[in-house]
Amino acid sequence: MPPPLFSCCNFVKCSLNLRWKSIRSLAYTTYSDVSEWSPDTNQLCHRIEKLSKFKVIETLDQMKRERSSALLFARQLKESGFKHDVETYMTIVRLFCHSGTDVRLNHLFMYVIEDINRELVGFEICDMLEALIEEKLIKAVDVLVKVYASVGRFKEAMHTLSEMKSRGGLLVSTRTCNFVMNELIEWGKVDMVESVYGLLKKNGLIPNVHTYGILMKGYCRKGRLIEAGNLFVNIQSEAGVEPNAFFYGTYIHMLCSIGQTDLAFQVVKIFREGNNNLVDVFAYNCVIRGFVKESRLQDAEDVFLDMKLREVVPDADSYSALICGYRKKRDTAKALDIRKEMESRGIKADDVIVRSMMQRLCGLGRHAKALYKFKGFMHSGVFIDGVTFNMAIDVACKLRRMEDAMGLVEEMKFRKMKPLKMHYRTLIDGYCLRGEPWNALYIFQEMMRNGLRPDSTTYHVLACGGVFLPLFMLFK
Repeated sequence: MPPPLFSCCNFVKCSLNLRWKSIRSLAYTTYSDVSEWSPDTNQLCHRIEKLSKFKVIETLDQMKRERSSALLFARQLKESGFKHDVETYMTIVRLFCHSGTDVRLNHLFMYVIEDINRELVGFEICDMLEALIEEKLIKAVDVLVKVYASVGRFKEAMHTLSEMKSRGGLLVSTRTCNFVMNELIEWGKVDMVESVYGLLKKNGLIPNVHTYGILMKGYCRKGRLIEAGNLFVNIQSEAGVEPNAFFYGTYIHMLCSIGQTDLAFQVVKIFREGNNNLVDVFAYNCVIRGFVKESRLQDAEDVFLDMKLREVVPDADSYSALICGYRKKRDTAKALDIRKEMESRGIKADDVIVRSMMQRLCGLGRHAKALYKFKGFMHSGVFIDGVTFNMAIDVACKLRRMEDAMGLVEEMKFRKMKPLKMHYRTLIDGYCLRGEPWNALYIFQEMMRNGLRPDSTTYHVLACGGVFLPLFMLFK
């Protein structure tokens, strides 16, 4: 008699059309030497838990070319409470290293880092690091350093960087060092930024324009404006590259962020005289937002006018800053006039402004800020379409803030907007990434109740999340 729940193996076969041979191999390897099917999923997990580490390694090795199947098996191991040692865990790490899945590596390492009392895994992180260095898995160490930095464990991140160089002669990329430096600033540990920069140069890595941009951000946060200005010389003498629009924009943005908007505007004028192409719309928008933040709307409009006179075309952010400023002043007439001008230039209002803002912030890696800004627009009464709501829901899911994600869906319903397939799929993916397949299944059931038929992409997300589906759902 068939089991009441569809196994992960058979589910993948149905949804991803994997080869029958690999599916049979997965099924027999995973459940060999155990009793017949049982309707109790707890017993199913117990069977997996009883597997030896050698059988686990053998099973994963057999699935090297079937990443989705391997992912399901790894998820089953986690849900069953199987306690990994370094060898079994490294088998999974190797699998994800070779398949290019940085996000999954991120979750693998986060799982170990968060297990402070070693209740879930039977090894220390230092043992795993030693194995990573010994096997020269630079990509994995690269991700480990980023995970440490993202959770504020900079001592461990720095130790990992040093161990790579001293014990394995390995180097992470300049991009990873930039990530660590940027996280230090976001966590308010500006004084440590120069240490990472020194380590980067000591290890023979070449700083790039983003490295100097991050350094500049740190100097400005500390009020060290002279040193920040000197970076315009250093970037050419040390890295041999010319400052670009990103670099100029970072300097302008940081001056405005510390309340030096007047100075920022003067710098914009000087830069514009020196090189007309490197001060772009982003730099002008920073100054406009700075004056709006200080409630100096006439100064903001002067910048806006200067921008147009110098043939820098205003974008949605330019208009949005002024509109928001006048709305805060309750000058609705002026806000409407600016909006009409914006629309007359072919720039779509409201939802496009919000979407543009979110794309810009997410592109800079500032997801929490993007979500915060989105909520500000949402509560201000701006019209936001379903696509833009989905962007915000996705950002909340990436931040593992599922309560916020669900709150955004409730806001949509309050606005008489019916959640679509894409919104449910984003929520399912979010819960799977957070390791909560039961909640992912609940969302899937709600989607079905609302008459939305899942597509192959939804099934794929469920499969990768290790969600067991009752048979009737698969053929409904």
